[in-house]
Amino acid sequence: MRISRIYLPITDQQFAAEYTIHDEKAHYIRNVLRLKNGDQLRIFTQDRNEYLCQIDQVDRHQVHIRSIETLPAMAPSKLHTTIIQGISSSDRMDYTVQKSAEMGAARIQPVWTEYCSTKIATNKYAKKQQHWQNIAISASEQCGRADILEIMPICTLSEAISDIGHGVYLEPTAESVLADLNNHQSLSVLIGPEGGFSQAEIQLFEKQQLTGIRMGQRVMRSETVAPVILAALHTLHGDFT
Repeated sequence: MRISRIYLPITDQQFAAEYTIHDEKAHYIRNVLRLKNGDQLRIFTQDRNEYLCQIDQVDRHQVHIRSIETLPAMAPSKLHTTIIQGISSSDRMDYTVQKSAEMGAARIQPVWTEYCSTKIATNKYAKKQQHWQNIAISASEQCGRADILEIMPICTLSEAISDIGHGVYLEPTAESVLADLNNHQSLSVLIGPEGGFSQAEIQLFEKQQLTGIRMGQRVMRSETVAPVILAALHTLHGDFT
């Protein structure tokens, strides 16, 4: 029987041999997973440690668990990759977040670019960031990683690239391909929204000495790019080697 796995946003110091889960996580265990007294559950914490637990009691708003043993936790990705993503439409952005988490990215920085067609009111930035963070947590729970993809606060493209080190941007007309790059274990990848990057933005990238990369002959949809380039980077230098 498959054992469900959930993330608890607590430290190991807060997690004792017996622990009570509250609120949304308790609701999820009780009403979505439908776990009952005596069922087992895997949990992992902010410290990237993982435990096998047993459910002792399921109440209306609380779930009481008991730690059985410490489990080996998945090591972080060999690559430390930041995806700087031009904000795309709701479903597409959700897909980018989900697949980037599954592919081991460290961070996603959502940015406004010239060709972004999606609009988000300033007073809803924090809510949208939390929505994407919840998607990243769910994807991390599912794929087995012990760390969580971090969603950064929404900002402008120029703010995002002001202090990055090694970085590449995706551009169908670029001359370079991924195989031309040196092996950088820490890398920022800039991906445009549905309309791509403007010429002014490309000039800004060149001024910052970022490298333009093309991904083969075909133009990919915005949400396709992150998982594809992460897979390619892992094949060349990362977790697939």
